Amino acid sequence: MTKLRNAPFVDKQPKGKPYEAYIIAGGNAWNKTKQQTVLEWTKAEANYQPIILGSKELREIDRLKLALEVGNVAIYRAGTLTEAEKSAICQNLAKYSAAETVVFYDEALQLEENASGYIARLRTENGGSVAEKPKIKESDRTNDKARAFQKWLGLDLAFQCGSREIHAYNGKIWEKVEREQINRSVVTFLEENEIGYSKKSVNALLETMEIQLPLMGEVAGDLIAFDNGVLNRNTLLFEPHNRQNWLTAYIPHSYDENVAETPHFDQWLNFVSDGKQDKAKNILAALYAILTNRYNWQVFFQVTGKGGSGKSVFAGIATLLAGEKNTASARLENFDDERKIAGLEDKKLIICSEQTKYAGDGGGLKAITGGDMVRVDPKNKHPFNARIAAMIMIVNNDPCKWTERNGGIDRRIVNFRFNKRPPENERDPYFMDKITLEIGGIIRKVLDTFPDPLEAKRALEEQKESLEALEIKKQSDPLTDFFEYLYTTENTDGLYIGTGNTLGHDKIRTHLYPAYLAFVKAKNVLELGLNTFVVGIEQAVKQHGNKHDFTKRKTNKGQRTNVHFKNFDDFQSDILN
Repeated sequence: MTKLRNAPFVDKQPKGKPYEAYIIAGGNAWNKTKQQTVLEWTKAEANYQPIILGSKELREIDRLKLALEVGNVAIYRAGTLTEAEKSAICQNLAKYSAAETVVFYDEALQLEENASGYIARLRTENGGSVAEKPKIKESDRTNDKARAFQKWLGLDLAFQCGSREIHAYNGKIWEKVEREQINRSVVTFLEENEIGYSKKSVNALLETMEIQLPLMGEVAGDLIAFDNGVLNRNTLLFEPHNRQNWLTAYIPHSYDENVAETPHFDQWLNFVSDGKQDKAKNILAALYAILTNRYNWQVFFQVTGKGGSGKSVFAGIATLLAGEKNTASARLENFDDERKIAGLEDKKLIICSEQTKYAGDGGGLKAITGGDMVRVDPKNKHPFNARIAAMIMIVNNDPCKWTERNGGIDRRIVNFRFNKRPPENERDPYFMDKITLEIGGIIRKVLDTFPDPLEAKRALEEQKESLEALEIKKQSDPLTDFFEYLYTTENTDGLYIGTGNTLGHDKIRTHLYPAYLAFVKAKNVLELGLNTFVVGIEQAVKQHGNKHDFTKRKTNKGQRTNVHFKNFDDFQSDILN
């Protein structure tokens, strides 16, 4: 039988309701410098020793007791401290301590979260500060052992069918409980009850519990989750967190209805938009889509420009708005691989950096941004189908070269180009840190700019069709560039399509494909085959905003189109001479 023991230095803490105990928790909790920083900031007595919960203690917290007899507990983060670990600390304090006020502080020693209400609720649900431990016998049925284990664990659990993962509600969101963590808890539970076990019996107990647990509901899609509550993006009502929202992620910033100044953000926005109000509004629309997780708008962003032009700041702000834990990095080719997209199913933002060399049809990208169910095959787990409800941002020096020409990419991509670089003497290495401090005001500014979500969607559509976007497409696709010299009419009395064997300089004036071949030869780029070229004409025509769609008809001289040169002499002087 495993006997619970006190966490390190619990016995060094004061006793009595008026007193306060300090806990340093996280991956770097045993770091002496960090401990000294906390002691100096709190002005603790000279010989005071805080409780230390490092990585090892956090893994074994169900075998430890935080048996404190003080009224106040302050927990200081030192390195990585997950929501599940914070929840486990709260569970322990609710069971074994008398603390009524429990607060968490971040690594900057700023208030992160007041968990006092959560502690009180846990005690109410358990009927007191120390829950009665369920007792089981070796001869009890597996389903009875599973029920007793749930009660012993003391967590608010639910089971997600698709991913077959157990989640625990931590007072804000439903956080995934790692299989290794819960396996160890089963072992501790069985040892406490002096019951023998094997890998097979532990798995049997867990699988039985999974059947018993309530199923997770659908995520409330109209809510934006913040640290201090949820905002209904339809009604703009701000409400407390609720387990029935079934949220699995939140933005780690507090929502504030008051307007705050954002001088550094405003400076960046004015710089990257070159003082153009329309472009600034369209950038805010992109941030709105990321903040409110409008994955169902079926768009993705590509941000191109020189190094140091503000692209990384854009990605950094997007990450702040989505939440760092809700953001992942990936490569475009990962989206086509069911093994490599594992782990993206619970993200809100995916950033693909330096994808200039990508030259593909973006099949997986189209599936994700189109809202399709995709197959996910995690290593050592059962495959499942999921809808990846994430916004995608590509950040490149030069645009990707898409091979898809049926309009699937073109309908979804929202292009932004940042052309300017600040002078060397104006660059600020701490600029992103200053932006971070303004995040509350940035959230307020983004939401206030678009009281009607459709206005943000319209702004993104305007950016899609902008001259800036067209220039980016021309840079990445020679066919789009070629059609700068062409236009369409209502009647199909224009250029013939022709073939690669349609020879003669005069044919360039009258046939599309020979003219295109001359164009790519002059540009020193690879040409498309005839069939791919014809398929791509319709998209190229639409990209240039032509009034009439592409048409063609058969004649005794070959396929004739409604495409004409704007001015063949210009084409000839630019390309052929």
